[in-house]
Amino acid sequence: MTQSTRKRLTVSDVLTEHIHKWQRGDIITIEAGTGVGKSHFIKNELYPIAKKERSRILFFLNRTRLNEQFQEEIKRDGKSDVITIILYQKYEWELQKNSAIVKADYKYIVCDEFHYFLTESRYNKNTEDSFYAMINEKSKIRICMSATADAMIAFLKYKNIKHESYSIPHDYSHIKELIFYQNDKVLEKFLRQIPKNHKAICFTKSSAKAFKLHDTFKNSMFVCSPSGSAPEKKHMDKEKVSKMLIDEKFDEQFVFSTSTLDNGINLKDKLIKYVIVDIMDIDVLIQCLGRKRIIDQSDKVTIIIKNISNKMLNKLIRDCDKQIKPALYLQEHGTSSYVEKYRKQSNLIVYDRPVNNEVGYDKAINDLMFFKEIYDKQFFEQVVSEEDGYMTYIKSKLQQDTYTILDDTYEKADITDYLDTIVGKRLYKEEQAELIKKLNLRDGRDRRLKSYRTINEYFNEDNMPYNIRGKNRDQRRVLENGDINPNYNKTFWLLAKHQCL
Repeated sequence: MTQSTRKRLTVSDVLTEHIHKWQRGDIITIEAGTGVGKSHFIKNELYPIAKKERSRILFFLNRTRLNEQFQEEIKRDGKSDVITIILYQKYEWELQKNSAIVKADYKYIVCDEFHYFLTESRYNKNTEDSFYAMINEKSKIRICMSATADAMIAFLKYKNIKHESYSIPHDYSHIKELIFYQNDKVLEKFLRQIPKNHKAICFTKSSAKAFKLHDTFKNSMFVCSPSGSAPEKKHMDKEKVSKMLIDEKFDEQFVFSTSTLDNGINLKDKLIKYVIVDIMDIDVLIQCLGRKRIIDQSDKVTIIIKNISNKMLNKLIRDCDKQIKPALYLQEHGTSSYVEKYRKQSNLIVYDRPVNNEVGYDKAINDLMFFKEIYDKQFFEQVVSEEDGYMTYIKSKLQQDTYTILDDTYEKADITDYLDTIVGKRLYKEEQAELIKKLNLRDGRDRRLKSYRTINEYFNEDNMPYNIRGKNRDQRRVLENGDINPNYNKTFWLLAKHQCL
């Protein structure tokens, strides 16, 4: 049975027989792709067990929209007697007020999308509070679930936190094609060529970029965080967004969104043929890809991802080092030396912790942020070690054999359009220089190649139906209109186009 025809393994298939073995104090991690029933497992397998035990389930979620959606489901299914849902952010706020109490009758704490602790740590320093509060609930069974659990599991190992891991294999057999792009203008060209009866959802790293695309493509919807500080949020049609979340589909041809829709939101529509992602964090990227839910074996999708060049990867490594090195210095030399050395330099990882000393505070390191920077740096170093490393890594991650680069396709198309305009024309010195500049062929020492023979080799290697005949001399003294020929006795190239076999 092939991967595309066999039934997908679900969380319930793997875990149902294990629930009864779990003991209070256990930490369970579940790494499973999107759409394989993580929430279904809690609602339909764990719920009846907890109800029979007369215990309860505290269920953490990380997105307001997901919280609203899940609250409705629990209420509709009559399961709110056992399952209580709370946002991580709400819990962190309660912790700051010292009023967060996990009641005794909660036997199970479920941390849904628990990659949240790491991926959000860059923007929310309080994820450290909710993480350690969860870890310290040692009388509970803590179940941590995510489609992107690798980094968090690595963090648990780094902190020597005992846990039991379960993993359900990812299945990317629904991917029709994997495409990368480098230039935003190239993506816009591609979007304009998508058939009108096909839909696309595009995730971007900023609300400004998402809104710009929405403004460019009129038959589209714009989505960003309703609670964020982005000025573009005033342009969001909240009613349309709510309708999309309820219907699990959208009427427009395009949705341009930030990562606010990165998890828990389902879009079930066979007309969604393209998922486009311009986001650097791999965990968030994978989550975004999972928003399009696959309906059946004929439901295929083209994935388009913005490439991260090796030059950009090296910059990201340097950015990580700017955060990591001061934190390491603090670990080794203490607060006084750190303040003396880095007093004018801000650091995301290091914060002021109130203590009883003469200055009233001490410098401390946010564990999750520190680990995230180290983890990302190691990832970037691994990827940059080979040419086209990022594209190769994503290709492997998404279980694909090949990928194409959109920029190459469009660049070649643009060149072909240009060549067609000069077929049969005499190319004198100026026109030759323009052609050479357009093609921009270079040798190993980055010197521009200028001979027509080299250009013919390029045409031949790239299967382009063109050929230059060089060393022609213009012997016409007078042009057809009777004017004197200004190019008399000058050499020229002649570009010919031949039929493809």
